[in-house]
Amino acid sequence: MKTNKSDLDNQNQKRDPDLANAEIAMKRAAIKARELARKTGTAIVVMENEMIREEYPDHTLSDR
Repeated sequence: MKTNKSDLDNQNQKRDPDLANAEIAMKRAAIKARELARKTGTAIVVMENEMIREEYPDHTLSDR
């Protein structure tokens, strides 16, 4: 795979602040979704290594 000059220029530029903020918001939403799943005993559906799977958070007695 060839790397052209425009690809290298794009890699050297600063990240778009809106995209950085979106990434932070997505991570925060994922944490909240896992908290809700743990409280309700439901699964979170995740894609990992191009495979879709269900992730069941640990459910503690103190949340009941």
